[in-house]
Amino acid sequence: MEIIIVENGSTDETWAIAERYAALSDGNLSIRALQSEKGVSKAKNVGLAAMSVHSDWVIFCDADTQLAPKALRQFNRWINQHGSESLAVGTTRVRPLSVNRVYVRLWFRAYDLIHRLTRSSYSIQLARSPIARGIGFRPELSFAEDLTFISECRRYGRFFYIPSDQVATSTRRFEAQGYLKQSLKWLFEALMPMRMKLKRGYDVIR
Repeated sequence: MEIIIVENGSTDETWAIAERYAALSDGNLSIRALQSEKGVSKAKNVGLAAMSVHSDWVIFCDADTQLAPKALRQFNRWINQHGSESLAVGTTRVRPLSVNRVYVRLWFRAYDLIHRLTRSSYSIQLARSPIARGIGFRPELSFAEDLTFISECRRYGRFFYIPSDQVATSTRRFEAQGYLKQSLKWLFEALMPMRMKLKRGYDVIR
C-alpha cells in the first residue's frame, strides 16, 4: 500500500508533519511527501503522477477528511463484492467530524443522498487507477474539480457509492458560513458553466 501526501500552499506545519510521516515508510507501507504548485487540481495531478504503476485503485482524500482504521479493508471488501459491475469511480458516505448535533448528522445524511443520486462527491473520491491516470484533473480548476473528474471517469464505467461508516470530515466551513448558505453556494458553483469556473478562485477557510 502507498500513501502520497501532497502539500499545496499550506501556511502551517503541514509540510513538517508530512515529512515526519514519510520517514515511517517500511517494506509494507510506502509514505511519500510531495509538494505542488498551488491549486487542488495540480496537487491531485502530482499525486497521480507519483503513484505506483501497479496500483489498481486510487483514493483522493481532502486534508480535513479522516479515514478510520477499518476504512481501507471496508472499501476493498465492497469493491471485490461488486467487481463484476464495471466500476470506474465513486465516493462513500461521509460523517461529520467531532460534531454530534442532530441537525448536523441529518444534514450530512441529506448530502450523502444527494451525492448518491447526482453521482457526485464530497471530500473523497475512489477511482480505478488506469482511468484516473488517463484523465487527470483540469489544472485550471481550483474548485469543483471532482465533478469534472467524475463525469469524465463515468465514460469508462459505473459510478458507485460505498455506505461506509469509516469516513469523517471537518464541518468548519459549514460552521463558519452557515449550513444553508454554504450548501447553496456549492450548488451555485456546481451549476456554473465551465468558463466561469475557470475564472473563479476558492475561498480558504482555516
